[in-house]
Amino acid sequence: MSHLAQTYGVIQFGNADALTKVERTLSQLDVNKVRIKLISSSVNPIDIKTRQGLGFVAKEKAEDKFMPLGYDAFGVIEQVGGSVSDLTVGQHVIGMVGFAHSPGCYSTYLDVCPRELIVVDAQETPTISGLCLAGLTALQALRLFDEAKHKPIFITAPTGGVGHLALQIAQTLGFDVIALTARPTHTLLEKLNVKVLGYDDFYKQQHDASLLDLVGGEFGLRLLNQITVNNRVVTVPTLSRDMICSRASELGHKAGGVVVNAVNEDLKWLYSVYKTGKIYVHQDKSFDLENTSDAHHYMENNNYCGKIIITA
Repeated sequence: MSHLAQTYGVIQFGNADALTKVERTLSQLDVNKVRIKLISSSVNPIDIKTRQGLGFVAKEKAEDKFMPLGYDAFGVIEQVGGSVSDLTVGQHVIGMVGFAHSPGCYSTYLDVCPRELIVVDAQETPTISGLCLAGLTALQALRLFDEAKHKPIFITAPTGGVGHLALQIAQTLGFDVIALTARPTHTLLEKLNVKVLGYDDFYKQQHDASLLDLVGGEFGLRLLNQITVNNRVVTVPTLSRDMICSRASELGHKAGGVVVNAVNEDLKWLYSVYKTGKIYVHQDKSFDLENTSDAHHYMENNNYCGKIIITA
């Protein structure tokens, strides 16, 4: 069985208008893969950076060659390879697919290794795709604080994709979590029912607390000065990771970065907690696949909260 797949990505790096559509035929399915018809994907900051030509994924793009984008997938299995025994046609699945060096979830069809997928209820809405990369990033970052659970933990960018999930996951794991934000009265934070601290108040004193930095750069550097020595600091943005970790270590902190991994058991845990209602994915806005460039523009305006969903 063959399908004509429409996939969005870049041939030349640039702004959101550089996103282009490529049509390609998916023919013979690898015996070790499944083919899914995409229902939705979501936009992540790494998609923006890669499209701009920034970061470790962009460095691998060959000149004038098409690089597809997108790592989050929610879809229905349409075909199963001959060696696949644990998935069947018709099942609905989610996954962080192709991370980091083989993006391509801004697409209508996708061939996927079963180990990157978990089965979900057929009744799930397109928003569920937003749980994958962002949720895994939040969970794996928070695990680096296990030895510091007795300390409060500040989480920056708490209304973002990773941030709003990190707040909920941290609460579920038993952390004393504080949303550190420039938008302390944001309705999403009120809905999540978490402690909130604005930056003006944060900078008035030092804090004996951990810090999960989801912003990075010079902004992240400044935050370090307000954390007392010998506390745990974890930073997520890769472009400034080395700079943040180096400075944090100089100040006497236990510093580290995190790069998300597609751990199947972690995604299963996230989905199980999601189904209990302890965490939820907040959808800010949804865009059709053909309007993927609009979705990127929307994220870059920096007024979004939660997840931006792309429906195929």
